Amino acid sequence: MKIGIVGFGREGKMALEYWGQKADEFFVYDKDESISLPATCTPRLGASYKDFLISDSKNLDLIVRSPGIPLWDIEGRLQTQITTITKEFFDLCPCPIIGITGTKGKGTTATLIYEILKKDGKDVYLVGNIGTPALSVLPNLTINSYVVYELSSFQLFDLHKSPHIAVCLLVTEDHLDWHKDLGQYQNAKGSIFRYQKPEDTAIWYTDNEVSTDLHLLSKAEKKIPYGDYGVVTVKNNQFVYGNEIICETNIAKLPGKHNEQNICAAIAATWNIVNKKSIIETIQTFSGLPFHIETIATHRGITFINDSFATNPTATEVAIASMQEDTTLIIGGVDRGLHLEPFAQAIQKSLYIKNVLCFGQEGVRIQETLSKHNISSQYVNGPLLDVFKHAIQITKGGGAILFSPGAPSFDMFKDYIERGNAFNALVAQYTQDLL
Repeated sequence: MKIGIVGFGREGKMALEYWGQKADEFFVYDKDESISLPATCTPRLGASYKDFLISDSKNLDLIVRSPGIPLWDIEGRLQTQITTITKEFFDLCPCPIIGITGTKGKGTTATLIYEILKKDGKDVYLVGNIGTPALSVLPNLTINSYVVYELSSFQLFDLHKSPHIAVCLLVTEDHLDWHKDLGQYQNAKGSIFRYQKPEDTAIWYTDNEVSTDLHLLSKAEKKIPYGDYGVVTVKNNQFVYGNEIICETNIAKLPGKHNEQNICAAIAATWNIVNKKSIIETIQTFSGLPFHIETIATHRGITFINDSFATNPTATEVAIASMQEDTTLIIGGVDRGLHLEPFAQAIQKSLYIKNVLCFGQEGVRIQETLSKHNISSQYVNGPLLDVFKHAIQITKGGGAILFSPGAPSFDMFKDYIERGNAFNALVAQYTQDLL
């Protein structure tokens, strides 16, 4: 058996491990010529990796696509079956899958659901876009287990099954450097509902038109909307399910109004599985994920907030809305061709954004967009260190520096984690008076 692995990141390596006992020969396709491959793999690396794949496909028995690699542009020219780790897992998983998708809030909501189930004593596993390849937990699962699966549009794009409990959060514009257009992106998100059965559960965000429209694809008989017009909502500063009060919103450790909706989604997903006490105790203790509007330190009167996870304008819009003190905003990164008006709209609504620093490839376009809305900003042409130093100079005591790029920074960093750690390192140097 000959298998082609497209993309050799975390999931590509998992594919090699998983199919290692089933294949005689592996071919690895990746545009990065510098990656290190095991001796058992035949390399097909470089800019022409898709041409190699088309040529080889007639001799391959299976192609395994990694999530970050789109093949829709050449799929009609490939002569063998394409699968993914997500497809394989959905086919073999013996227990209920709770799937979460959306443009903003997936990781927080998925982790919150996982923590609620764990608090209730369930045998539960958190996988997918959040960081753990799903197939790695497959040997541990029984029919009594639960899997919480954070699903990106890349993973949903060619998925042929839907989760038992499907949760769709806010869906806006994103990943147009992967998808051919917004319609394809939204259609991919729809797969979380598209293949549900009557015995499944569909959960959607009533305040978002796309999420509301997508849930109509579901055949699930149990449907639980959340949000201002939902079954699960916030009324009188209380989390409510139907007519039942769960707890006061002020006990929640997750910061920000936006997280109240993430909590509502998690309540909807777990209400029929766990004791109410487990939900309340988790709401009281779960404080969120690293690099998600995370307060790092306060030094010389300046509070430093790391929102490196913000890789699209919608995420930064949420971060801006959460600010309660005079703030210097740092935004920019790689230009993916997204509409940048959400930056301008969020800044105009905010009473607290006093300075805006733009950086990276997209920084110039952001500055031009803000200028059209009569918003003053500065472009810093240099590394993050230069941006950070300038932010310190222009931020008054009692204020904050919000690092919420609203874009990936592949021109400077490997991923949002490396970028977030770099910002934290600069904060640490500053608090030690080394900058």
